[in-house]
This record gives sequence, C-alpha cells and structure tokens, in this order.
Amino acid sequence: MMEFEEGELGDLEFGEKSAEIGVDYMIYGDVLVFDTTYRTNKYNLICAPFVGANNHRQNVMFGFAFISNEKTESFEWLFEVFTKSMEGKTPVTVFTDQDLAIASALEKVSPKARHRLCLWHLYQNAVSHFGKLKGDKVFNDLFNKCMSGCSNEGQFEECWSSMISTYCLQDNSWFRCLYDIREKWSTAFNKDFFSTGTITSQRSESTNHSIGFKAKPTTSLSEFYNGAFKQALDRWRNTEKMRDFQCSKAIPNSTIPLIGFLKHA
Repeated sequence: MMEFEEGELGDLEFGEKSAEIGVDYMIYGDVLVFDTTYRTNKYNLICAPFVGANNHRQNVMFGFAFISNEKTESFEWLFEVFTKSMEGKTPVTVFTDQDLAIASALEKVSPKARHRLCLWHLYQNAVSHFGKLKGDKVFNDLFNKCMSGCSNEGQFEECWSSMISTYCLQDNSWFRCLYDIREKWSTAFNKDFFSTGTITSQRSESTNHSIGFKAKPTTSLSEFYNGAFKQALDRWRNTEKMRDFQCSKAIPNSTIPLIGFLKHA
C-alpha cells in the first residue's frame, strides 16, 4: 500500500492485487461492474470499485481505484492499468453509469467488450427528469417495465410507445436520447450476450451499502482502504465460503422424480 502526502494525490490505482483477487477475476471476470459514484473521502477523489458476481450471484471484489477527475484520458489510463494487472484479460460485458467519458475510454481500451448501463444508476438519474411524473405509479411501472420487464424487443417498443404517447413525451429531449441508447440499458436487448443473468442494480446497491456508507468526508485513503474496502472484501469472502460449504453439504433439487436406481446414482 502506498502513502501520499496531502497535495500530492493525482490519478492512482489504490487497490489490492492479491493472488486470490487475481484468481477471482480469471474465474468471474467475464462481467464487470465499474462504479464511479463515490467521493466520500477528504481528498474528494473518485473511488471506483471493480466488482463482479461469483457462482452464488454474490458480489466479488476485483479491486478499486482513486482518480482525481472524470476525463476520458483518466479512464483510459485506469482501464489499461487494470487490464495489465489482470494479465490482459478483458471482460465480455462491462456495466457502468451513464458517463460519456467512460464509454469513450472503454471503446478504445476494450473495443470487444459489450458496454451496458447499470439500471440502478440509470433510474437514480431518470427520477430527476420525471418532474411531476415522479409520483405517478402507472408511469413508474411503465418505465420500470421498459428497463427490465420486457421479454423481447417488440414488447419493449410497444411499452415505450405507450408510455411516450400516454404522457405526451414525444418532444422531451432526455427521453429521446435515452431511447437512442436503449440497447445499452433495456434487458430486452441483452439476450445475445453473457451478463451472469442478474440485473446490475443488485451489484451497485450492495456495493453502495458496503463501501459508500462506510466512509465520511474526513476519511483518509489509508483509513478507507483498511476500513471500508477490506471490511467489504472480508465480509464478501466469508459469505462466499459459507455458501460454498452449504452447497457442498446440500442435496440438489431434481427436475424429475428420483425413482428406482436414480436415487442411488
């Protein structure tokens, strides 16, 4: 771990690269959630955890970084450093918030990765654009269905058109822009690539609870590392070990009746 004096902090990777984390990434790193919404530290740096999902669909930490700005160049540097530290392995799918700089950096560093928008962050941002519709349950239900309740593209188009026409949103520039990038956020468009079968709101909410709320504006980087980060890492690892043990002792459910010799197979 590196120590820096106040005033000397710039872009830096401030994560733990252990053998165990490296193994986790080799196994579970096909899907990566990259979050840049945490600034709870006394240097006002952006804390950006790299998170995935294990075989129990629980969070697994691949590391995290502190960066001083959200420029495309900073994200390019960070993704290059992360990829190099993980022996060149690039994810199949990357979930992020709705940031153009991140999108540009990903396209340059990992052009083959499928970029998706995290639904949790998308909804948090969307609410600020709802205006009077924020309290309309029918509207919110339609919007949520467009995000994650449509089973195919045709159903999405029908639901979206109904929502837009019912609430006269045809001239709303924000909704038009959101529709233009629908392939990046609606689950109706994610049937052709690997995403662990989960909605990333679960990943981000869990990370936010574990990391975002464990630090204060006066927290130093070393305090954050030894506190919020390591505590979350240890807690997630202990949960994984417990689930591994439970799975090793449990009898799997069968989709067909266990009759005759099948009981002894």
